[in-house]
Amino acid sequence: MSRLSLCRYARIDHIIVLLIGIAMGASLNAMNNAVDKGMNSGPSKGTIKSLAQTPARNTVHVDEQGRPITKQQLLEPFVIPNLVGFSVATFLPGQVMMPPHSHETMHELFYVIEGRGMFQIDGRDLEVTPGTFLHMAPQEKHGIWVPKDFQEPLRMVVTGVAVGER
Repeated sequence: MSRLSLCRYARIDHIIVLLIGIAMGASLNAMNNAVDKGMNSGPSKGTIKSLAQTPARNTVHVDEQGRPITKQQLLEPFVIPNLVGFSVATFLPGQVMMPPHSHETMHELFYVIEGRGMFQIDGRDLEVTPGTFLHMAPQEKHGIWVPKDFQEPLRMVVTGVAVGER
């Protein structure tokens, strides 16, 4: 797992702050470059949202049974330049996002907050549990699924930072 970063932390709030910091740092750097070039630098005011009050919505990923993977989108993609949104995704037992895929120009970040699931990263299977942080570099193949015999949904914070041309 040469390009995979895994960390386990006891406190979810610490890793979420770290995850937000990584994504925001990269996006703010890109935004500063955009300002220097007279390009879009994002909104002039921030936002405050509650996960409990953010409705779940379907993604484009649908399993063999026709059930979509859902997400609670806290920040829409590219509201902040280069930040590919910020959401909490939910995979139900038996849901699969395979075959593995990659993103040409995006670092994708995951942090497991509830449940268990499986990631396939560059051909290797890895079980993830609460507290697992994953960083997928551009062009790193990955797939996600929750085996049918796992009892609860897998919930993960998901964000990404676009690099290069989109």
